[in-house]
Amino acid sequence: MRVFEAGRRYEALDGLRGVAAVGVMLYHIGSWTGRPWLVPHGYLAVDFFFCLSGFVLAHAYGAREISWLGFMRQRLVRLWPLIALTMLGGAMVIIQHRESVPGWLALGLLMVPRVWIDQNGFSPLFPLNPPAWSLFFELAVGAAWFPLRRLGVMGHVLMVVLLLPVMIYVAHGMGGVLTGWDRGTFVISFLRTLFAFLLGWGCYRIQAFTRWSLPVWLLALVLCAVVCAPWTPLNWLYDFVCISVVFPLMVLAGRRDPKGFAGEACRAAGAISYPLYALHWLGWELLLRAYRALGGEGYPVGFAIVAMVMIVVGSWAVLKVYDEPVRRRLRALGG
Repeated sequence: MRVFEAGRRYEALDGLRGVAAVGVMLYHIGSWTGRPWLVPHGYLAVDFFFCLSGFVLAHAYGAREISWLGFMRQRLVRLWPLIALTMLGGAMVIIQHRESVPGWLALGLLMVPRVWIDQNGFSPLFPLNPPAWSLFFELAVGAAWFPLRRLGVMGHVLMVVLLLPVMIYVAHGMGGVLTGWDRGTFVISFLRTLFAFLLGWGCYRIQAFTRWSLPVWLLALVLCAVVCAPWTPLNWLYDFVCISVVFPLMVLAGRRDPKGFAGEACRAAGAISYPLYALHWLGWELLLRAYRALGGEGYPVGFAIVAMVMIVVGSWAVLKVYDEPVRRRLRALGG
């Protein structure tokens, strides 16, 4: 969803969303190929998504007269087509535990996490597309926020203040906020999502009192620096500061619309960000199986680079051929 104010988009925020999606893809592919140093803090890009989501939903629905069911329908129209595609695709590529795939698929299509299934406490919430965990929490937090969207400032501040020590405790205890996809950290993941979302909502509430902004190229460099920073003994503090300070400031600063080619690039980056995030695991699995079928071994740099390019191109194709047409049809059906 793009961000609007007085009839215009915040194209810089669109562009930053695209940068964040690429950061998540690089982080995962680095982990999958034994190169965790590639983008060590790429997982923090998800927290940026959550913060931006709080800003966007507050803008789009904060004062809008719409029912909770209408709100959820619009959220599902936006997110579910790609969720369905990735769950169906994941069911096709899963090799192990084929006997469990029908149940996994049913839960995945309904966006129901597997919080009570299996003895392994750290099994994925959505085995057919593990990154879908953040989509579930975004939907869940949005659903909980909507009835509270007109909550007063003091109530909003109180929630943030109560969550601050909780998030400090979580970050310190876990050495960061690298969590979310598994059953064992389900509650922590909800708190992580809620905290960033509330800060994004706060950015929307205070934006009228701020006048400063930064060019998108500078904000993109900051975001790249954040996700590429190496791990340190104080990683927990680094993660917490990024979530609680850096990302909200970036959202507030991303209000200068770039012109010309930069504006076009930001619009394209914003459009592809969600398909890229939703599809990168499935795309990697499909390409890896094709590579293995051709006799490839290991995870050479050349294959990883080609795979990433193909995932980006494929995500754009899915956006234009499937996602946008399906969403238009669903919106038309709803009047």
